[in-house]
Amino acid sequence: MNPSSSNTSRQTSTQHVRYLITIWLKRFLRGLLTLFIILLVAGILYQAIATEFDKRNYPPASELVDVGGYRLYLHCIGENIDQRPTVILETGLGGGVSSADWAWVQPEIAKTTRVCTYDRAGLGWSDNSPQPRDAKHIASELHTLFQNSQTSGPYVLVGWSYGGLYVRAYANQYPEETAGLVLLDSSSPEQCTSTPAWQAQCASTAKTYSFAPILARLGIMRGINLFQAPSGLPSPQNEKRLGALSATKDWDALRAEFLASPATSAQLLNSKSLGTIPLFVVTATEHGAVPELERSWQVWQSRFTLLSTNSVQRVVPGATHESLVLSASGTKVSIEAILQVVEAARTGERLKP
Repeated sequence: MNPSSSNTSRQTSTQHVRYLITIWLKRFLRGLLTLFIILLVAGILYQAIATEFDKRNYPPASELVDVGGYRLYLHCIGENIDQRPTVILETGLGGGVSSADWAWVQPEIAKTTRVCTYDRAGLGWSDNSPQPRDAKHIASELHTLFQNSQTSGPYVLVGWSYGGLYVRAYANQYPEETAGLVLLDSSSPEQCTSTPAWQAQCASTAKTYSFAPILARLGIMRGINLFQAPSGLPSPQNEKRLGALSATKDWDALRAEFLASPATSAQLLNSKSLGTIPLFVVTATEHGAVPELERSWQVWQSRFTLLSTNSVQRVVPGATHESLVLSASGTKVSIEAILQVVEAARTGERLKP
């Protein structure tokens, strides 16, 4: 055999193999692209259908109040007996997203006085708001909600987690309407700027809030929530909470609130003294955080008592950030703290440690 013919034959064979590999590689990539598009469309359809399912199965249990071209959900029960103030429950930012979080707390408080939960704009049953999502504007919206719903004050404001910053903002803006405050393991305005460890923590959280709305639109957040452990809330509040944690609208609102956190922190760092307004600080001890973060958290909790000359703090050994609101047994200390502030506001007496 001619050596040149042999070389030509081998070259032709190699070229043929390369050609076949190229063809199969293109087909494989086309298949992957097709599969990706199918999964993308399926996720979007799943999210849309499941969201509509949630709307039909969990309609608003109470009223939607117009606050200036958009509506906020408000749910009040109980009566103002013996001139006791109305209690307002403000949920957190990450773990807590709707009025459903207060399923254990609200009925117990209602045995003593009127108590209201609501959904901040964009969360739960409430409409989106055109207003900035910092504490100042959120407090202003809440004030308008009270006025337009004829929910009379004065109020004992209860803030859990990041909601603690919002009730403090309300007390600063409307001190004449504020009868007392309860901070349930409240966030601090110093969190995201205090130390490199907290700065890194907040940077990580910012990434979550950046991607979560996108993942929610694809149904991925909803899929993740299917494998989450039960919140501890009763049904149907647990299902409503999961629906809110899966909804695109809610994640958009949460992202907007987190992006506004620098403005919120600045507003609260310069907050006024509460004077003699009764203030009860309830602090959990189990956050699953590294020691440096945990130490900072406990220091901030102690400092909150300096906001008022009539304050007490109760550290709850073994309590988690979530159990103070979401656990049937863990809420007992929170309920007791709220009722103590209600009585102190009614009688004018000082809080007792």
